[in-house]
Amino acid sequence: MTELWEQGCPIASPDDRERLVNMGLRRWHSFHRRHPRIRQPSHEARIRDLVRGLIEAVEPEPGLVGRLVKDYECVAEAIAAAAAPPRQP
Repeated sequence: MTELWEQGCPIASPDDRERLVNMGLRRWHSFHRRHPRIRQPSHEARIRDLVRGLIEAVEPEPGLVGRLVKDYECVAEAIAAAAAPPRQP
């Protein structure tokens, strides 16, 4: 997250970093509980779900995120990398 902030990602702000990480990890680990019918979710599906959760938790108007969605995707990837075992090619 620090690296993302230094690269200019406004979502990875030090002010909200702990909250984002905590929320993101909860969302990542609760995927199967919230989506019990998806037995083998793709990494991309889990990232999309995480991005949606981060946006809903942070943005007062989630529908107005626009181009910031790319920044949320970067944050989601960083959280997923910390939470998940390495993916197999």
